[in-house]
Amino acid sequence: MIFKRIRVSNYKTYLSLDLDLSVDEDRPIILIGGLNGGGKTTLFEAICGALYGLKLNTKADFMELLNNGAVNTAKQEISLEVTFTGKVLGQEQKYILKRMYILNTQDRPVESVSLNMNGNMFIYGTATPPAQRAQSEQQVNKIIKANLPQELSKYFLFDAMQSSELLKKNVFAQTIRDNFENVLGFKKYLQLKRTAERLQQEWAQQRLKAEQEAHEYNTLVQQKEGLELAREENLATQDTLYKYIASVKDDYDAAKAGANQTAAIAKKITDLADKINDIVRRAVEYTNSIKTFVEDIEVNVFLPKLASILSQEINNILRIKDNISKEREGVYSLDLLKDLTTKIVGYLKELSLCSVNVDEDNVVSHLAALQDSKQKEDPYAYLDEDEVMALRNLMNSGKTNQFIALDKLRQDLEAQIVNLDTLRAQKSTLESTQLGGNEMLIAKYELAEKEINTLKEQEGKMQVEIKKLENKIHHFDVQIQQEPDVKYDTLVRLKPLFEDIADSLLKKKKALIETEMQQQLNMLLISYKGHVGKVELSDSINNFNIKLYHTAGNEISLNQLNAASKQIFIQVLLKVLRNLGDYNPPVMIDTVMGVLDNESRDALMEEYFPQLAEQTILLCTTSEIRIDSDYVKLEPFVSKTYTLVRDVENQCTNVEDGYFGVPLNS
Repeated sequence: MIFKRIRVSNYKTYLSLDLDLSVDEDRPIILIGGLNGGGKTTLFEAICGALYGLKLNTKADFMELLNNGAVNTAKQEISLEVTFTGKVLGQEQKYILKRMYILNTQDRPVESVSLNMNGNMFIYGTATPPAQRAQSEQQVNKIIKANLPQELSKYFLFDAMQSSELLKKNVFAQTIRDNFENVLGFKKYLQLKRTAERLQQEWAQQRLKAEQEAHEYNTLVQQKEGLELAREENLATQDTLYKYIASVKDDYDAAKAGANQTAAIAKKITDLADKINDIVRRAVEYTNSIKTFVEDIEVNVFLPKLASILSQEINNILRIKDNISKEREGVYSLDLLKDLTTKIVGYLKELSLCSVNVDEDNVVSHLAALQDSKQKEDPYAYLDEDEVMALRNLMNSGKTNQFIALDKLRQDLEAQIVNLDTLRAQKSTLESTQLGGNEMLIAKYELAEKEINTLKEQEGKMQVEIKKLENKIHHFDVQIQQEPDVKYDTLVRLKPLFEDIADSLLKKKKALIETEMQQQLNMLLISYKGHVGKVELSDSINNFNIKLYHTAGNEISLNQLNAASKQIFIQVLLKVLRNLGDYNPPVMIDTVMGVLDNESRDALMEEYFPQLAEQTILLCTTSEIRIDSDYVKLEPFVSKTYTLVRDVENQCTNVEDGYFGVPLNS
């Protein structure tokens, strides 16, 4: 994905803006300077607003965002338009996305949206009939998500000053886990493994002849399934409590210290209400279907990377299958052998060329054995033709535009719905706090901590019991396996196949991330430059974390890093995840230097920004990227420079070419 142009009218400090954001391949940076209050953050917000929409519920919301110079004009209209490109199966698509906002006759904000995708138009607005709007809006959202899902945008369009917030306990683990699940897509294979396991157990029940054995087996399976469901619910509850604790940690600390943050809490309540309303609205709209060509677009964006990751394993399977197939081209079936033998032996008997006592069955058996001896055993015989064809389509996806569609359609909404109860609990707690319920907040927070500890203990016991039940079930499986059954054997083999694929994906990503992060941190993390001995990612996706180790062997505590080092660590992590993920979004950074010291700044200039992405937009002041030193280092990698200039008299921001009066050398 590459931003090509942003057009803005009557939005906050911009009365009119038309900015070319295209970059050269070897000069991926756009440098946009401006003084504090000049409109840098507003430009950042305008691009996000164009992609994902503005939250306008009242006239006051609209008037707050309307440029002051347009307040008394005849046409009070906010317009945001972004042009971008993205690749679908290697083919570049051009998109022009435009959102317009006006007040209707009842002084309520209304929205109209249009998306031009290589000439295909998608249009809807507030006044569009509900069913038609839902369909068109989902089509537009699907296309946007295929290029940069909103839940991932915060990792690539962000304020560097806020990056260290991601290192907060629990928030960090959840953030990274969510990101990994989004970029890897390995959960599908674990679901397939569980399905194969369930089918295996059902088939086993049918094969157990003794009623008592069948009843006992079925009871064990039901107990195991019940415990697994309870464990999943336990983990989900833990996750909800972790999110709740992380979300109110600051308010809890303030309450414990006796601080009164009435205004801040009121704003948080309003923001939470908006988030809740938005999730509920999207859940209602989600019931409408999306057209087939839009359904396929997201899969086609990231599928080539998945095919590349699995290429070695799948090519090996296909090679063995093809070799065996070639070897068996001249092989006859048993029925055909019998027919041919009868005819040949009969003919020979007529000509008195063989004994009349020749046993045709012995001849057939001899020929069949001779054929079998020349054939190699097929190690992947449990894969049927459809499964082999699916693997072949995976490897040919980049050439034929075909692939098994991964189920990513509902991920965005599901991720939001998971947080709905947490958001409502936050809102309820903050409302109570607003009414003088600090004591209630403290009690609820500390109760949540106790509940997590209890749940962890219960989850551990469940895991032990599940293992015991698996061992008991295994004894029955061994008994069943003593009798040959093709269907059962296939199900037995499918379960580890899917599990192995998921493990393979996770291990490959894990190793790549560890290696690349270590290299990047040794260059950029000044306080430990050249002394990061190891980066270690946990093996469990459910309890995900990252650890750093010094070359001396001791662990480097992330929480003990200073603010500058935390910012560097997070920016390195986001860069690595971007490079190894399924999406290739641009990176846009506001307040680029944050709290960095001079040495860290130099490292970013020389080693980070030039190789960060295919397009990097930096919003900064002269104190962040200094003309006399920093600018010179960046200039060879810069395609365009702009300066945002505040026009106080006309209450707007204008754009000038060059970086604070310094023209770009081509």
